[in-house]
Amino acid sequence: MKFYCCHFIKHLEETMTDEFFISTVLQKGNEAKEKVKSEFCNISLTQLNWKPSPVSWSIAQCLDHLIISDSSYFTDLKKITEGTYKMNFWEKYSPFSSICGRILKDRLQEQVKKKMKAPERIQPSTSEFKIEIIKRYLMNLDSFLIYISNCGNVDLDDTIITSPTIKIVTYSLRDALAFLVQHEHRHINQAIRVKMSGLFP
Repeated sequence: MKFYCCHFIKHLEETMTDEFFISTVLQKGNEAKEKVKSEFCNISLTQLNWKPSPVSWSIAQCLDHLIISDSSYFTDLKKITEGTYKMNFWEKYSPFSSICGRILKDRLQEQVKKKMKAPERIQPSTSEFKIEIIKRYLMNLDSFLIYISNCGNVDLDDTIITSPTIKIVTYSLRDALAFLVQHEHRHINQAIRVKMSGLFP
């Protein structure tokens, strides 16, 4: 049976081993990749950049946002998987890491309960995109999944990282991987809704 994020996160936190947690996150990541391939690889440049309204995102902007968001974790993930990552004082002693992780998992669920504005640092470009954005997204996601697959020997709960957008916010690597894979599907689903719009060209 296909896992849905809201169910799989709760169950993983309670019973799953780190190995199974990582394999399930990778599964969800690969499902995101297949969604993008099947839904968007044959669309036109006009369709890629079309927006339902001036304040909505296009398919390309959804993908660009995910590229920016995912890659903002690459520096820390590279250090973590290479064994060179060192937590700073706040990461070691912040009493809010678990709370922040829970909040982000709740707010960034795959099925949108409440719309959120993306922080400025990870806002997509407002320029027109070329069709290569799809290939660039898939390559970026592959890099992200490689980093995740290399976390098998990492203590996911005791490794605390800082949000790339809000420097006072910290959370465990486990929570980060959980809400990031939810976030991946959240915006791919958003892009699919653009495609399904009655006015889509």
